[in-house]
Amino acid sequence: MEQKIVVHMKGGAIHKGVTQDFEPSRPAFHILPAEGGGVPVRVQTQEMKAMFWVRDYLGNRDFVAQQGFEGVAGGRKAVLTFLDGESMWGMVEDEDAQWGGFYFRPADERDNNLRIFVLKDSLKEVRWVS
Repeated sequence: MEQKIVVHMKGGAIHKGVTQDFEPSRPAFHILPAEGGGVPVRVQTQEMKAMFWVRDYLGNRDFVAQQGFEGVAGGRKAVLTFLDGESMWGMVEDEDAQWGGFYFRPADERDNNLRIFVLKDSLKEVRWVS
C-alpha cells in the first residue's frame, strides 16, 4: 500500500513522497518523489532522523501541538527531544530492539503527522510520562 511520507535525514535533508517498501528491519527503502514523480530515491534507514506519515505535504507552519496527554489513550506516553532540539509529545506504540527505533503517535490528533518512525540515535532524550 502506498504511504504518503516525509523523511528527515540526520544531515538535514528532507525527502517527500510515497513508499511501498519501508520495513524498519530492512537497511534501506525507496521513496518516489512527491513533486512530479521521477526517479525513486534509495534511503538508508540508519541515516534517517525520523519518517513521518502525513495527512498532506504542506502541513501548517502556524500549528502548535498540545503539550500534554489529556484525552490520549494507548501506548507509553513520552516526550521526545531530538538532537536538533525538536520536541514531540506522544505515545510510543511499537518497538523492537532490532529496529534501532520505534513507532510514535503524536498526542495531538490535529497534528499533520499521523505516525512517526523515530531512530533512537537521533534522540537526545526520551522522558517517560506516567
